[in-house]
Amino acid sequence: MNEYIIGIDIGSSNICAAAGKVDKHAEMQIMGITSSSCSGVKRGIVVDIDNTSESIKKCISSLERMVDTKVTEAYISLPGGISELILNKGVVAVSSEDREIRKNDVKRVLKASKIITIPNDKEIIGVIPQQYIIDGYDKIKDPVGMSGLRLEVDAQIILAQSTVVNNIFKSVNKAGIRVRGVVFGPIAVSGVVLKEEEIQRGVVLVDAGSESINIYIYEGGHLRNISTLPLGGNIITSDIAVCLKIPVSEAEKLKIKYANIGMDSHKDDFKIDINANYNNKVKVSYNMLNEIIEARVEEIFSLIDKEIRISEYYDKLSGVVMVGGGMALINGVEKIGKNILGKLVRTGIPKYIGASSPLYATAVGVVRDVSDSMKLKNSMDMDLSKDDDLPDYKKIIEDEDEKEKEDKGNRFISKIKDFFTDFF
Repeated sequence: MNEYIIGIDIGSSNICAAAGKVDKHAEMQIMGITSSSCSGVKRGIVVDIDNTSESIKKCISSLERMVDTKVTEAYISLPGGISELILNKGVVAVSSEDREIRKNDVKRVLKASKIITIPNDKEIIGVIPQQYIIDGYDKIKDPVGMSGLRLEVDAQIILAQSTVVNNIFKSVNKAGIRVRGVVFGPIAVSGVVLKEEEIQRGVVLVDAGSESINIYIYEGGHLRNISTLPLGGNIITSDIAVCLKIPVSEAEKLKIKYANIGMDSHKDDFKIDINANYNNKVKVSYNMLNEIIEARVEEIFSLIDKEIRISEYYDKLSGVVMVGGGMALINGVEKIGKNILGKLVRTGIPKYIGASSPLYATAVGVVRDVSDSMKLKNSMDMDLSKDDDLPDYKKIIEDEDEKEKEDKGNRFISKIKDFFTDFF
């Protein structure tokens, strides 16, 4: 089991799990990836632990068959939409007599940066250093080995509601998986779909799920802003079902198979036979289907555009990258996005064999991020349980084995053309 790194992404409609391995060339390879449907999560928050746990079990069982090994531990992603970023500074004196900065000094300054006042219902999940400052000299990425008297850090403190995070942990534990650590979702995704040049110059990462859309703004090499829209791909499916008077399950199938928006004209119209209620077959117009989808996608992009424009980074942004299964899989979505956002739009696809889908970006990103941390320690065969030097946002919040024992006894709407008035 130790040769594999397992990453789990718990989404609102799907659980995705990826198994990766570091090869002899110190490169990470994805050895297996799979997903299963889930209805126990709403907008990144677990609302049904039993349902979520069963979905995780099903997903992990499928992954075990792929990699032919028993999976008992994993890293999970922490959604950015349920988190909050706070900027803070930490300051310490260099402890060694020769004034050389060592790892312990870095740990102390990061700990100092976490001394802030937080609400009772929230907790610090981790800290992301933006820059280190030595005796007034800033923009230092790695101060270890340098000399100085005073070490400072400008850091982003990640906060999340304790109950939300604990329920995610409970769901994974109940599925028989021990959580070895957490990876902050925006960090995971950006590592596999964004280029370093984009992060430096300025880019928007849009993670569109089934019930929420997380918008991450990067600039100057750092995550600058997080915002969330309370709608996602499910609202498109709902529009199709309501307008065409068909079951939601059939509407989802139509969306996945026939969605093709952004065309200048729909000349090649044809009828699609689908099963309606009581086994009755109805014919649906291909052009009408895509007009319904396009109308809602335009509205969603308008809301995304509004969120981006109210930030101070709009003029610095070079483009928009889309991931997730809510919108990124719709054919033609890049063209609609470019027209509305006024920025280049592309779909973010992990460059790994067998995982080249925006749906798998977060799960692959978790595996990639843990793999990179292993490389930093220059020990490809390290014991993953010894994670003292991993980035802070990977730390396990508490001993989940003990926690599991304790728990066993406690069981936008805006206008979108005029479709709805046409159909009713």
